[in-house]
Amino acid sequence: MSKKEKVIESARALFCKYGYKKVSMDEIAKKSGVTKKTIYSYFKDKNELVKFFAYEEIEKMKSIVEKTEKRKLPAIEKTHNIIYNLLEYRKEEELLNKFTEEANYLPQGIADECLEMLNKNIMSEIKKLLEKGIENGEVKSCDTELASFLIYKLYVALMFEWDKPLDKKEVTENIMSFLKSGVFN
Repeated sequence: MSKKEKVIESARALFCKYGYKKVSMDEIAKKSGVTKKTIYSYFKDKNELVKFFAYEEIEKMKSIVEKTEKRKLPAIEKTHNIIYNLLEYRKEEELLNKFTEEANYLPQGIADECLEMLNKNIMSEIKKLLEKGIENGEVKSCDTELASFLIYKLYVALMFEWDKPLDKKEVTENIMSFLKSGVFN
């Protein structure tokens, strides 16, 4: 394992356990067995480490999207599977959750910047799926940017803000029904 990899793994472990605010560059150096000068040769500061982890999360999410896109499913099911899998991943990812919990402790703008990157990435993938669906005749012509925003926010609300238990089947049935036909007669 390279020194940089040791720094990254040590920082991840410390951030997961103690959070951003309680971890110092000295502690990261000690745990990774390198000097602070070595860490600073890779990362300008702790904020750069947070951004590194955010970009790493985006890459992991892209992998989830790519796996789902390869499956031969109708556009609506593919869209649902991608969003659901990404939100489930986001919900279970320890470091991402720790940073979300500590958003108020992160320096001004870093938490917002990282969360915005993640949200934009997910909505961009939804938009691409909708555009492909329009081309294939599976999706009605619409403003794909607005539609991707609405679909994503619907899933976020159900996964993170709905205070009643929902299982995957129930989420799937309700959102698929809503997307296919809406709620008005």
